[in-house]
Amino acid sequence: MSIPQLSSLNEEEKSLVLDAPVIVSYLIGGSDDNLDENEKQKSNHLVHIRAATGDPILFDFYKEIEDSFALKLNGYVAKYGNLQVKERTRVLVEELTKLNDILPKLNDIYARAYLKSLRSLAHAIAEVSGGLLGFLDISYEEKHLTALEMITYEP
Repeated sequence: MSIPQLSSLNEEEKSLVLDAPVIVSYLIGGSDDNLDENEKQKSNHLVHIRAATGDPILFDFYKEIEDSFALKLNGYVAKYGNLQVKERTRVLVEELTKLNDILPKLNDIYARAYLKSLRSLAHAIAEVSGGLLGFLDISYEEKHLTALEMITYEP
């Protein structure tokens, strides 16, 4: 499937845009050094749901990534799971920062919907297993990352 809104991007840029939900899921879920099964399942479920509900402008995007999402997430875990959490976070943040050069190439409405969706995904993943003794929804490690402030796109 081809996503018309991504047609202005080269293959490397398209790949990053398509992988960003995986990177966000691993960044947030693994920020406490433990991407647990609940976080993996929740992120996979959210991607599946967003292929048919939510912002219609992103339906094709989520349909494109839903079948390979779990496999790609496991691939990122295999690739970066041996790194210390601080180094892994740095590497994943660096990858997401590259979106700052890519998002301006997209239609503004699409880029804003995409970024909003990534931030919503980050927050939802943080709520899955975060907290301290069940009193807080989001762990300290996850909280400072959920806004995805490394992505500074503004139209």
